[in-house]
Amino acid sequence: MLNFLDKYKLIKGQAAFGVELVFNTKDTYTIIALELTSTKEGVEVSRRFIDITLEELAKKNTKNIPVYFSIGGKGVIHKKVKAEDTVKDQDLLNQVLPNASMKDFYLQQSKIEGFESWVSIIRKDVLDGLIEKVEKLNLFGVEMYLGPFAIEKTIQLIDKISLSTTSHELIIENNNIIQLDSLGSVSNGEEYDIEGEIINSHELIAFGTVFNHFVSSTKITPISSAKVEETKEEYLYKNKSLIVGFGIVAFFFVLVMTNMVIAGSYEKTHNKLQYQVNSKREYVVELTKLEEELKTKEKFIQSSGVARASRISYYTDQIGLSIPASIQLNQLFINPLTKKINKAEDINFNYNSIKITGTVSRSIELNNWIKTLKEYEWVSEINIISFIQDNIKTVGEFEIEVKMI
Repeated sequence: MLNFLDKYKLIKGQAAFGVELVFNTKDTYTIIALELTSTKEGVEVSRRFIDITLEELAKKNTKNIPVYFSIGGKGVIHKKVKAEDTVKDQDLLNQVLPNASMKDFYLQQSKIEGFESWVSIIRKDVLDGLIEKVEKLNLFGVEMYLGPFAIEKTIQLIDKISLSTTSHELIIENNNIIQLDSLGSVSNGEEYDIEGEIINSHELIAFGTVFNHFVSSTKITPISSAKVEETKEEYLYKNKSLIVGFGIVAFFFVLVMTNMVIAGSYEKTHNKLQYQVNSKREYVVELTKLEEELKTKEKFIQSSGVARASRISYYTDQIGLSIPASIQLNQLFINPLTKKINKAEDINFNYNSIKITGTVSRSIELNNWIKTLKEYEWVSEINIISFIQDNIKTVGEFEIEVKMI
């Protein structure tokens, strides 16, 4: 709902947390967090936290701003592989861990250039435990990445051939990470000037991760997790509801005020028009009657077939040509009346019907003629309404009805 609003800063929010979470063991980890805020001058670091717990971070996040995670450390594996754009995740996983199943791992692909990519994986049971904890703490974890690859846009702002992070040295070429070397320990505290903001090496991944809140990454896609996606949708929906709600209230407030201002003018115009209507009411009544008569006549014309292409003349010609010498026609009625005309009632017609009266010397001649008529494709049914013949020496009078398709 209102997904087109997601790209606007007002909906995404003016601030976000970036968190680098490094697993020391399956159940323990180290957290470095930065809060970035968008201002008129640009994006600046508003708060820094080193070696903070998730519980403490949840208490610091009093405004419920979104949190972007980069996961590293034990249990996270990175490998550079050859891969086409259409390659499936299972095939990528096989290049990292042969015979492993996608149902057991989360996989992230970070494109380099050509047909090369970094593939990062982590077991689902490890990351799902973290996601569940983040959800319980209401931390609004909206995106999760693996390793240092979320700093794609930040690399372009530093312009160096190598970067030090919390535990790795990154070799850069054409704004791509082409080599990932473990430092074996925490880096020695190198600093980077990013558009006037001084970022320490141990803060670089947290900064680069949250930077995706303001400038979306193009070479990497966050981990696909239903719970994380649900949290992101909840966060965006909350903001959209709030903004749209205020917008609706403001719109109706302006609308009400405008109506109040012009109400006098509308009322004056209404009274004037009402007077004109009342003075011409008899014309309105007469017009209504005429419109009803027009509808009745239009209905009659439509149902009678006059308004549409008709082949009645063709049918009557065929009837005339088919009459044998022994039969004498007296009358032929097209769409005959259903009953005699009564001034107190509407005139009704029997549409798609032809009534024929005449005389015949022998009844067998009439029967043969009816058989001939039935062979025409436009005839659906023929009914003998009456046949009167006193004796075989006198002619018989008949009346038949021909139903047309």
